[in-house]
Amino acid sequence: MIHRVPGLQARRARAGRLLFALCLGAGGVLAAQQPRTLTGTVLDIHTDSGVTGATILVQGTLLGAITNDAGHFRITGVPAGPLALRVMAIGYRGDTVAVGAEAQTGSRSVTIRLAPAALMVAPVVVSASRRAESAAEASVSVSVVSSADLRMRDVSSVQGALPFVPGVTFNGPGEMDIRGSSGTSRGVGSRVLMMLDGHPMLSADGGEIIWESLPLLDVERVEVVKGAYSAVYGSNALGGVANIITAPIDTAPKTVARVHYDWLDVPSQYQFANGTQTANGVELQHSTSLRGVGVLLAGSRETSAGATQNGNYDRLFLRGKITSAPSSGTPWDGYAIWSRSNGGNFLVWRADSMPFSVAPQYLGDRSVYQTLYLGGTTTPIVAPKFVVKVSPSFSYNDNKDFFRSDSDYHRAWRGGATVQLAAQPDENHTLVAGVQASYTAVRSNFLGTPGIRDGGVFVQDEWTWTPALRATLGGRLDYHATSGAQSEAEFNPKFSLRYLATPALTLRASIGRGFRAPSAIEQFVSAVQFGYRVIPNPDLRGEHAVSTEVGANVTFGPGIQLDAALFQSQYHDLIGPAAAPDSVFVFQFRNVQRARIRGLDVGLKTSPLPHLLDADFTYLYLDPVDLRLHQWLPYRSRQNATASLNLLDGLAGVDVQYRSRVAAVLVYPLDPRGDITLVDLRANYMIAGTVLQAKVSNLFNKVYPDVQERVPGPPRTISVGLLRTF
Repeated sequence: MIHRVPGLQARRARAGRLLFALCLGAGGVLAAQQPRTLTGTVLDIHTDSGVTGATILVQGTLLGAITNDAGHFRITGVPAGPLALRVMAIGYRGDTVAVGAEAQTGSRSVTIRLAPAALMVAPVVVSASRRAESAAEASVSVSVVSSADLRMRDVSSVQGALPFVPGVTFNGPGEMDIRGSSGTSRGVGSRVLMMLDGHPMLSADGGEIIWESLPLLDVERVEVVKGAYSAVYGSNALGGVANIITAPIDTAPKTVARVHYDWLDVPSQYQFANGTQTANGVELQHSTSLRGVGVLLAGSRETSAGATQNGNYDRLFLRGKITSAPSSGTPWDGYAIWSRSNGGNFLVWRADSMPFSVAPQYLGDRSVYQTLYLGGTTTPIVAPKFVVKVSPSFSYNDNKDFFRSDSDYHRAWRGGATVQLAAQPDENHTLVAGVQASYTAVRSNFLGTPGIRDGGVFVQDEWTWTPALRATLGGRLDYHATSGAQSEAEFNPKFSLRYLATPALTLRASIGRGFRAPSAIEQFVSAVQFGYRVIPNPDLRGEHAVSTEVGANVTFGPGIQLDAALFQSQYHDLIGPAAAPDSVFVFQFRNVQRARIRGLDVGLKTSPLPHLLDADFTYLYLDPVDLRLHQWLPYRSRQNATASLNLLDGLAGVDVQYRSRVAAVLVYPLDPRGDITLVDLRANYMIAGTVLQAKVSNLFNKVYPDVQERVPGPPRTISVGLLRTF
């Protein structure tokens, strides 16, 4: 539902002042209370070694912490009197620990020992409801990729592990899709909101996921929330949210190094260059504590000759992170990320009989892309029943094309902030509310100089009817205004239920409305690329969806866990390329589609021989229909499945990816297409504190279009690498 709201800014300003006054009032009361602290260590019950990444929640409060590499944690602001701690960690059985009362003004310490579990299931998420909770008990579908998964799969980017998440597919290089919400648009206007520690990580003018700007070595886990989630996170969460959570900085100095070398085995009949195509990379990361402040510095360089012509690249990445001292009563953190990619650019193969080669007129075309992300989070108010967080952010992207046909450029910056409060007015309610605002400025020879204002107010109440039944009701009002176009406002409600039928069975149901505002590139592009004339569309509106699902999470004995969901999404005013009105061979982005996507999403984890053999399986069934044309939505496969077998805790393994024939594409519909099955082999071995890694991707060297017509998927790639922590 889109409304033209001329007075919305004034009402948003009043709501912001009210929220700010509430925070100040609560701060005045809480400042008079003397903070108490709880410190402790979480250990493996058998080895007495520290458990990294364990989550500790103080029951009955909003407080919690995550352990560092040594298993240590610290929680500030705990209430006086006895406490109950809920402790959860990947690969361990969760536990509830009682902590006795301390002196009225003192602090206390506790040691907690956890027993290993048969399944390596990540039990804690924060993205589903903006607070820590058990993944199995979440009222919406959420999946987790752990740091152990990333290491075991031997990936050079977080992107490499995400295809094995239930419900996730990739429609071409870098184009992440959740439950069929996205087709393919060369990355522009992502319908998946990518975040890093809760901060948005999309380009300012294109709404793209820039994978080269995301870290790898200190990733604690990646949380993927499925379904329209604009009610909590705003625009771009139309299909879901992916939130990368980084690990806490340890007080002891630590250095991590990773190097890899790859051979790209282009089939001999399609080779476009003399000699073997190769790729290599090196990553370094160092963290320490300086006068109690955690400091992390990281950098990497990745180069590749490319598996296709114009597929070469040289990528640089620098990252810094700082965190407050463990003793701080008002925790804070900050980050800075810079990346630069200088790489070839191409759209299609030279001919159907010449894959991996580009047309002569595009040979040598390349683009240079730079990004900068700055921001952080401060928690000025921390109390057992009331927490306030302020998260400012800034992003900048600069793209320059060096094509034979043009030298287009676009650069943009976005500045904004989120203020969020969480409160527990009583034991049955948890309230989360906040405001968010940002401004984007664009400078480009083919986009012009538009300015974009975005804002939102959100609130949700989670209440417990009975110990087994929990409900969540919330909504968000978003405002989007662009210079030269009409403003629009969008209200997105959500409602969900979670029922704990038995300790081994959790049922859930949810309905929510999603919204995505058009990016500057979609709304204002004016260019000729690859022979097509594209003109601006100032009247372009946002797109929205209504998503529903029913699901269950069930554990069968100690070694099998199943999560499954039936879902349906109704999409309206989807943005896509279409012919401009009253024009011939002239295109623009338009609100052209109404669609319905329904299906089944299944994830199965099993460990028949704990620590010797375990397996993960995913299955996604899609029924995507264009309701306007009554035909199949392009770039979606009906059947999608993966399987991973792991031996000896990941010492060796095999990964299989399958997707059925893409029934519809937008270009070259007569080209032959078929099912895609890819097999990877991998091995990890530790010697003298160094992990030796080897991997063969696309073992059978299948030549296939990577969903996008005439764009080849990667050939067989042989990788070797070293990972060292010291």
